[in-house]
Amino acid sequence: MKIYFKGGKGIDKPTDVNGIEIKEGSILTTDNFDGEDNDWFYKTYYPTWTKEDIDKHWHKPTYKVKWNEKGFFYGEGLKEPEYKHQGRLYLHDFRFKYTKVVL
Repeated sequence: MKIYFKGGKGIDKPTDVNGIEIKEGSILTTDNFDGEDNDWFYKTYYPTWTKEDIDKHWHKPTYKVKWNEKGFFYGEGLKEPEYKHQGRLYLHDFRFKYTKVVL
């Protein structure tokens, strides 16, 4: 990871959790499809959410893929932050494999 963050090359042909190639302009879901048990997270931070609420959140269009001139793809949040102290959502290309392509 150190080389990656020091200006190393990004992933040439990133894919989503289903193996679909992600390209500039692709719309991605959140990066929740990592196979880990996320029950704890939702029970702790969203205790009133039902399984349907969680599923809807997981499949919600969240990022648009862009190309950085330094040589890598990244995902930028589609929505503006709710609060001024929050930055716009950002997703590194090495997390793309835990998303699903929506468009």
